[in-house]
Amino acid sequence: MNIIEKACVTIRHSPGLARTDWLWNAARPVYDAAMNKLGRHGLERVVNGTDRILIDPKYRGLGEVYEPEVWRHLMSNVRAGDVVADVGAHIGLYTLALAKRVGPSGRVVAFEPDEKSFRDLLRHVELNGLQAVVRAVRAAVGTLDGEIGFTSDQDTQNRILVEKTHQSSTVPAVRLDSFFKGQRLDILKVDVEGFEENVLKGGLDVPMESPQAPRLIYLEVHPYNWSSYGTTSKSFLRQLREAGYVVETLDGQPCRSISKYGEVIARRANV
Repeated sequence: MNIIEKACVTIRHSPGLARTDWLWNAARPVYDAAMNKLGRHGLERVVNGTDRILIDPKYRGLGEVYEPEVWRHLMSNVRAGDVVADVGAHIGLYTLALAKRVGPSGRVVAFEPDEKSFRDLLRHVELNGLQAVVRAVRAAVGTLDGEIGFTSDQDTQNRILVEKTHQSSTVPAVRLDSFFKGQRLDILKVDVEGFEENVLKGGLDVPMESPQAPRLIYLEVHPYNWSSYGTTSKSFLRQLREAGYVVETLDGQPCRSISKYGEVIARRANV
């Protein structure tokens, strides 16, 4: 965060001015215009104290602490030259940091089906000069190549729909097995609001010795949405174990059942 931003935040939250909403409402248009001009080449954030990225001014409310435990675990396991798939990349925070860590010899493929988020993902890749490392793909990842129903309604949190409904549109859909056929994939990161098992079904139908079989899979699990896709804790964990993965929590404990939102890591058993 730059000096001007820090100064404004400090002043805004000072005890003497904490209740002067009328003043801030009047000053906000001026502040917004100033931040947009100041940040036209990106506003700096050092995420979790380790990764410097530039963000568009519209996201200036984004702090520098972001999913610190997951971030620390993932960033400590990525290597220079890795090929990483970021499924459900949103605006690209993980994508940017991963791209800087894999370096020019590596590659990050960022999948994002939502049109607005995808535009902001492209903007962030450009701001950070990572076009040579990042490939952004506007598509949902699942069990088929073609199209799939999708809604970006806030109440459904950008949920992917198996069938198109009157509330949804269609977006391109890809299977990871097809997309990375004959190519390396070292790390897979998945954040898809409950569609996790479908991503795995389209991405783990490869021999364990294949370069397509990632050594690590990071999965943000959303069991409160699983019933919409026929997923259960048992079916989800079985999918990973039958593909040759050991499933753990962030602190390295065996994951035997999933009942609440969180993060799990699948490690390739033969690595």
